[in-house]
Formats: sequence, structure tokens, C-alpha cells
Amino acid sequence: MRFLTGLAACVVLPMSVAAEPVTQAVQSYCITPLEKEIALGFGLERAPKDMERKLLNGKVAKIYRTDDSRVLVVAHESGQTCEIMALGTDIVEFAVGTSEWRVGDAVMTASASTNINPEGQSGGYFAAALETGGYIQSFVTVLPDNRFIGVTTSRVADSAQAREVLEAQ
Repeated sequence: MRFLTGLAACVVLPMSVAAEPVTQAVQSYCITPLEKEIALGFGLERAPKDMERKLLNGKVAKIYRTDDSRVLVVAHESGQTCEIMALGTDIVEFAVGTSEWRVGDAVMTASASTNINPEGQSGGYFAAALETGGYIQSFVTVLPDNRFIGVTTSRVADSAQAREVLEAQ
């Protein structure tokens, strides 16, 4: 059943094929699988073990490659946390693309303090409530000097920060 659900999620994604690669990866490989409880990394090629050892720094996770060589997916063994690591992608396009992140029919809400810009270290927090209870939340880190974008997305049963952000909208 997970296979069929995963296949359907990969085919019917809420973002366009031409979407910015990092925001697309967050939606396709983190938000949608966490929302629909699909195995993280579904449909992707696993990275070599030596790359995992080098990049994971002791995290209990697996790294998967996307079609874009600049974007990697880190699937935590818990099945509830997914990271996107990207190098050399456009930060401005990424910032604009975050407005398309969706959980079901709802657009993810950015916190008031979210600030993603190409001029200095920046980041943000995004959240959406799940129909079944709980939340999907994403933490964004941008390091323009390295052209690095990191996004950690989790499915959580409860989150004071998510409640606060969603109540403020």
C-alpha cells in the first residue's frame, strides 16, 4: 500500500515541474511523504556509504540523491524527519518558491521572523496543521557565502511554535 501511495504522491504533486529545485525537493521528498506517511527517500537512489559517513556526522539517517546533483535528501531513521541539503542554488528563487509549500490544501505559514535573503545568514520557520492532528514544520537555514540552503522538515504530534505561528495568521 505504501508503494501505491508513494507512486501517487510522486505523480500528483502540488508544485509544477519547472519549480525551483530546492523548494520542489522539500515538497516532493519531505513535506508530501511526511504528510502522507510515505517512506522517506521513496523513488530515489541512495548515496554511496562513504558520502553518508562524511556528511551525516553521526546522524542515524540515509542520504539520497535527487535528479539535481546540487540537492541531497537526508532521511532520518525515525521516519519523521527529513532534511534537504543544497549547494549552489539560487537563494532568491528559493525564497519565492517557499510560498508554494503545501500540506493538503493549506499553504504552509511562515513565522513573522522568517527572513530568507542572499545578503547574509538567514532562515525561517514554516508550519501547517495536519487534518489528522499534529503538524508539519520546516526550519530553513541559508548561508549565502557558501550558497548553501538547508531545510529540516518534521512531522510532530505537537508544537508550541507551530500553534503560535498558525494562530498569528
